[in-house]
Amino acid sequence: PKFASFLAHRSFSEVCRAMALHRNRRRLLGVVSVAALAACVAAGFGVAWPRGWVGAPGRPSSAGLGHIARRAAGEVEFYTMDMCPYAQRTWIALEEKGISYSRKLVDFRDETAKAWYKENINPLGKVPSIKDTSDGTVIYESEIINEYLDQKFAGSGPDLMPRDAAGCAAVRIWNNHLNSKLAPAHFTFLMNKDPAKEAEQQKALEEALEYFEKNLVGPYLVGDQFTLADVSALPFFERLTYSLLRFKNYEMPVSLQRLREWLALVNSRPSFIVTKRPDDKLEEVYQKFLDMNYKFGGLNKN
Repeated sequence: PKFASFLAHRSFSEVCRAMALHRNRRRLLGVVSVAALAACVAAGFGVAWPRGWVGAPGRPSSAGLGHIARRAAGEVEFYTMDMCPYAQRTWIALEEKGISYSRKLVDFRDETAKAWYKENINPLGKVPSIKDTSDGTVIYESEIINEYLDQKFAGSGPDLMPRDAAGCAAVRIWNNHLNSKLAPAHFTFLMNKDPAKEAEQQKALEEALEYFEKNLVGPYLVGDQFTLADVSALPFFERLTYSLLRFKNYEMPVSLQRLREWLALVNSRPSFIVTKRPDDKLEEVYQKFLDMNYKFGGLNKN
């Protein structure tokens, strides 16, 4: 029971590392497997826990925020929406670092919840945001949050930023390319309904993808270290590969072999596996986008 409680307080990544450390101890591995499955599946995928169990989902707050407490007491309050790729970036970073956190779903359809959130957490009315409960610090914007987490919790989990100035600059250049080139090109191509523009928009997408092919160092974007450049890209490639195959019957060119190898590598990380969005939910979201001619730029522009 004590070991199961320990697991319930740990991230999916930490549980996987614990299992690896004890892989030759069959008796312990059996306990790990059962307890980890119970703790991680219930926490990560919303399975109902018996009342009073550690890690059971909390009740909605008076402000209308759905509160999912993955651990008994979180060091970080993580404000999110379930299908937001920017929020998923921060979710992955929290898992990579093994930081204790509570996941709070913000319902922007609830005017009371929305007003409370803008007044107390993020005046821009966007996700993600975090509140560091150790000192009350509130941070928003995914890339800023993730650098804060990496610095503030430097002793927890792997470093997600290089230690040299050039390496840090390389991470930010990758993030700039993703935000300014790849993400808009993907969305524009996906949403296009004018056959005359299809070839031009597909070309723009493939030029953005070829940048990855030519410039990733390997095995990760900036070299041997998994960094916030990889973290930032993961949710967008998840959505790109699914949505374009489902709605455009399009797959990344086979010529982009280095990019494909990178994608297979990062998709295998426990931090991505536990945060990966269900295909049926992705389909629902993108079908709604197509039906309403959703504009790139998020909820505030729609």
